Amino acid sequence: MENKIHKLLCELGISDSNSIELFSPKVRDRDDITVMKCNKSGVLFLSQLEHIDSKYYPANMGGYYPDSRKQAILECFEDDQRRANQFGNIIRNKEWLEIGTGAGGILDLLHPTTLGTVAIEPQNSMREELIKLGYHVYADIDEVSENNFDIATLFHVFEHFTQPLKTLEKIVARIKSGGKIVIEVPHANDFLISFLDLESFKAFTFWSEHLILHTRQSLRLFLEHAGLKNISIMGYQRYPLANHLHWLSQEKPGGHLVWSHLRTPELDDVYADMLARLDKTDTLIAIAEK
Repeated sequence: MENKIHKLLCELGISDSNSIELFSPKVRDRDDITVMKCNKSGVLFLSQLEHIDSKYYPANMGGYYPDSRKQAILECFEDDQRRANQFGNIIRNKEWLEIGTGAGGILDLLHPTTLGTVAIEPQNSMREELIKLGYHVYADIDEVSENNFDIATLFHVFEHFTQPLKTLEKIVARIKSGGKIVIEVPHANDFLISFLDLESFKAFTFWSEHLILHTRQSLRLFLEHAGLKNISIMGYQRYPLANHLHWLSQEKPGGHLVWSHLRTPELDDVYADMLARLDKTDTLIAIAEK
């Protein structure tokens, strides 16, 4: 069966049929899905995506969010607070479209500062809870009729799209001229994957819902083909040295919490800066303009 993600990568000139090899034999939640690598670009993608259909996300929490919104917000608070600090200045006093908002922790932090907020969340129960809280939430981008947003945000959402370019084009169509889009994605060149080649981490991090892991080059090309300009892409490190040391020693996640006594703001910043210089951060953040 044709792999639609790989076909798209070839159409965009990111990959070709001769550059693909098996990178990992399975993902953490499926034994029948492998992870492939494009040696031309460094992009990682799943061997199949038929398991993600139109009914998947509405019915599933995606194996990520706990059943309780309160618990989900607590677990995501550090990232939500960081994103509010990073992007609050370009969201404040703007019409904001937030894609894949999940539990909506970022909405709690930034919605009061905006001129208006619309969110997309396909998961039924979470969306219904957000609507009860007074948020304006749709299940799908196709339901959004407005096309005057100043900014759209996708925080670890883009890698879930089965039709990434087509969906991105739909989002861009709803942004006004001169408006911005912020996309945060996991990085295929993550230090634990590309340098340490840590099997325990790969067995944990590769997941049936992450259909593609981008490099700077591939992310830029997707944005360009969607009609965006003034593209800036930076590396960002979410997990600190304590997390990586714990992976090396214990082969388990959560080291930044278990070994929090090994953390200082200065150490975290220096380590993150080093990984950014090496282009081996765990995250890429793109900001582009329509």
